[in-house]
Amino acid sequence: MAGTRRRTGRADTGRSDARRSDTGRSDARRSDARRADGGRGRSARRTAARREGAAWVGELRALWTLPVWAAAAAASALTLGLVARLWIAGAPYGAVDPSVAALTSLPAALRAAAWQSATLLGLLLTAVVVATGPGQSLESGTWSALRLFENRVGVLWARKTAAVLTLGFAAQLATGLLLWLGTSALARLWPVRPPTPRPGFGGAAPALPPDPLPVESATWGQALGALAAALLVQFLYVSLAGCAAALLRSVVGTLALGAGPLLVTAPLVMLPVAPYLPHRWIAELLGLPSEAQYQLYLWNQAPPDASPLTAGLALAAAAVLAAVAARAALRSERALRPVD
Repeated sequence: MAGTRRRTGRADTGRSDARRSDTGRSDARRSDARRADGGRGRSARRTAARREGAAWVGELRALWTLPVWAAAAAASALTLGLVARLWIAGAPYGAVDPSVAALTSLPAALRAAAWQSATLLGLLLTAVVVATGPGQSLESGTWSALRLFENRVGVLWARKTAAVLTLGFAAQLATGLLLWLGTSALARLWPVRPPTPRPGFGGAAPALPPDPLPVESATWGQALGALAAALLVQFLYVSLAGCAAALLRSVVGTLALGAGPLLVTAPLVMLPVAPYLPHRWIAELLGLPSEAQYQLYLWNQAPPDASPLTAGLALAAAAVLAAVAARAALRSERALRPVD
């Protein structure tokens, strides 16, 4: 009996060791499977990120067309031309406007470029970019071909919006550098002469002209804030032009409806409805000064009681609503039909 019990005990111990060994091997297999799944998941995420980056780069390259190059060059040339005219006209008399003289500082030049990009010139440039991008694809029928490869309209629209905003930001930086280099060259070629005293009457002492106003320089924080605010304004412009492109499916229609409403309603800023207009919100958010109007920007000036935070929230809400409307219009079957 004792021998039987010992043999039974040894058998039970062997079976228990076998079960523990099987359990250990099963845990190891599950751990290896989890590691393999995690590796495959990370690899899939990296592959998806690379594909998304390649798609975004493709959208950005598609925007570099001749009309976009010409519009961007014309906007930068006009910006520099306005500044050069004021500098050359006032430098011999010591009467260069402080807002213009400050452009020899890089932060001030970048802030001025952001002002231009968020006002009339930026509005027109954005309309041209959206018209030759999404507008052209809708008119030519390539939008339906894109939907075959990517059926998520929100992803397609987000890529195009990101590409347009990237292009706009690059245009801001290029214009700012151009203003800085241009005004630095103007300061060497046409230095600002100190004003000469005017002769007095009757032997009186010569009358000295009043001291010039201090140069309105900008800090790097102000320059970066202006660049970020300009991107928000351009997001609104892109969303409005996207709505026009989705509704009209025409390049000319996108140009007209993308920029036309803001241009037509611009005189309303003189009426009591001005606080409810995006023109006023843009001026308040950017803090457009009155002394730089028609010199560093072509827009209405900011009021004395400006509220940048309220204006920024209003612009963000309007831009999001316009972007949602553009996405809904692009999802409709009308956007897939050929243009009659």
